[in-house]
Amino acid sequence: MDYIITGGKKLSGTIEVAGAKNAALKLIVASLLCSGRTVLHNVPRIRDVEALVDIVNYLGGEAKFTGENTLTIENKLQKNRIPLEIAGKTRVSFLLIAPLLFTFGKAVIPNPGGCRLGKRPVDRLVKVVEEFGAKVEYNSEDGFYYASLDKARAFEFSFNKKTQVGTELAIMLSAKSVGQSILHNVALEPEVDDLIAYLNATGANLVRRGQDLIAHGVNDLRGSEFTVQADRNEAVSFIILSALFGGSIKVKNVNLEHLQTFTAMLTKASIDFTYNKLTKVFEVTNVKDIRAVDVQTGPHPGFMTDWQPMWALLMARAKGEAIIHETVFEDRFGYVAELRKFGVRLDFIDIKVTNPAEIYQFNWTTEHENKQAVKIYGGAHELHNAYAHMTDIRAGACLLFVALIATGTSVVSGAEQIERGYEKLITRMEKLGAEISIGDKS
Repeated sequence: MDYIITGGKKLSGTIEVAGAKNAALKLIVASLLCSGRTVLHNVPRIRDVEALVDIVNYLGGEAKFTGENTLTIENKLQKNRIPLEIAGKTRVSFLLIAPLLFTFGKAVIPNPGGCRLGKRPVDRLVKVVEEFGAKVEYNSEDGFYYASLDKARAFEFSFNKKTQVGTELAIMLSAKSVGQSILHNVALEPEVDDLIAYLNATGANLVRRGQDLIAHGVNDLRGSEFTVQADRNEAVSFIILSALFGGSIKVKNVNLEHLQTFTAMLTKASIDFTYNKLTKVFEVTNVKDIRAVDVQTGPHPGFMTDWQPMWALLMARAKGEAIIHETVFEDRFGYVAELRKFGVRLDFIDIKVTNPAEIYQFNWTTEHENKQAVKIYGGAHELHNAYAHMTDIRAGACLLFVALIATGTSVVSGAEQIERGYEKLITRMEKLGAEISIGDKS
């Protein structure tokens, strides 16, 4: 599917941040650890959520939207095998190994899908599953993981690197493994806190202590009602969009507490803003002289890897040169070649790192070939229309936004990617004055 974008239109108005994709997906999975009904509010209507709902229903659960953004889930699992054709639509499908093992003692799950941001191996996830007593075997011929569990056991586990999905899987497993489990060096993302809060509302006993998590596992969890937090990735995307249009767009439903690292970088870039705690409205107030600011991505509370494609676009309008050093994924710069098509000037560069195995969150090897940094050359050079292709969700937003500020009509293919993470984005853009049409790729 293609987006056909007429650039150079003045955008203004107010846009509201939707529910967090990375929280909602995990809460849907966690609901299957519970008996009875779960009601989730503020769930984004995006492709990844729709794909997970389809998987839950295939497995025998009953998941359906009972309101515009209210999802009701009845835990009635009847199958323990997820077909490749539906699991491949969302990477979070691998987390279903937790409720399937607790329900059936067996789970058959294929390699996960989702954004391709590098190898993204599931070895860390498998290790967590094995630690709590399950046996996991991978069949390279059919591409499925076969897991079995005789009895769940409380466990102590230390992550050698921060991993959000690994932490969330470990939390789900420890919540129902009777006894005390201790998790060390857990991820600190706000979405993880949503998962902890939801499970505690269902009867779990989970306590975060700094970078550790203590779980007193219980057998019986009961479905609960919960509201998904606002999406900090959407918030950052729309704030940068506002900055690109001189602050003419107000961003509503922003949780500023989750954006402290980002707003600190905005201040360094000489971009002024205001925030109303009561209405949760964020306004960019000054973008006349943007300063170039280097960033290095990292786990929360660091600069989020999902923010860096948008930051690259913002730095293209800054004075000077800025560097983005990516440490979370080994292949997150798929948008670089596409941005160049619009006239954005940026190059891959080498970054000297004395301890790469410690700095990089992925599984570093001495044979690593990808360059992990880009330099953006800012300035007032004109951006023009282009034909580009989306490689992942955040890169998709970056390409859509550069097309909106460029002159002429652009075509961006692979629009399915952006719809995996942004709810009704085209409709919301049109309300701001954007001119975007959808065409099938032929």
